[in-house]
Amino acid sequence: MSQQSIVSPDSKMADVILMNYLLLPVINRFGIRLGFGDQTVEQVCAQYDVNLSFFLDIINAYHDESYFPREKMRGYPVDMIVDYLLKTHDFYRQKMLPETQQLVEDLIASCPSECDNLNMIADFFSIYKQELENHLASEEKHFFPYVQALTKMEEGPPSLEKIRSYYDFSYDNHSEEHDNVISKMLDLKNIIIKYLPPNYNTTLCNNLLYWLFIFEKDLKDHERLEDIILLPALRNIENRLMQNL
Repeated sequence: MSQQSIVSPDSKMADVILMNYLLLPVINRFGIRLGFGDQTVEQVCAQYDVNLSFFLDIINAYHDESYFPREKMRGYPVDMIVDYLLKTHDFYRQKMLPETQQLVEDLIASCPSECDNLNMIADFFSIYKQELENHLASEEKHFFPYVQALTKMEEGPPSLEKIRSYYDFSYDNHSEEHDNVISKMLDLKNIIIKYLPPNYNTTLCNNLLYWLFIFEKDLKDHERLEDIILLPALRNIENRLMQNL
């Protein structure tokens, strides 16, 4: 990322969206709504009571993968990171999955005959949708509460194994679920690219495929934030607790 394209406190918030429209839903996750005129990022964050430093790091990390101040981001309160990730979950449930479902249904409805391959896409997405919803629910039931519980444990007597068992958290299971979410999105795109019937609706198919690329990028950014920031923070807390045993 060039110095000119890094979002700074003095950047106009409107220019941030014009620079990269994919940042719009990321901005919305902070509770920031459109209509901010010519206000700067710093002014808008102050208006919405958003931590400016965290906002800038998230926005720049989503804008360019080469920007990722790991040590700085690991210094943010765990609750702040978890809150952002939970809002991302809400975005997937309320926006990305329903919109994808509608695009799939529109494509199926446009098929005049011999729609077996299109039905295969619908069946695959249905399975994927359920698996992603299960993954999000699992993180909210096991991963995030476990992280938050450990941060509170640092103030009291350590009982790492007890609390890990209580929240039924497993690094291996969490990693496997992440891998499945990303790999099956790739599988879905490949099915569409390689196996569509010759009579498919070009516009509807391209809309769906374009949407899946956007969805996949957001999922990868979400996973990157967890893997590079939250999981190392979790391991650091566990190590400190083990040293106190």
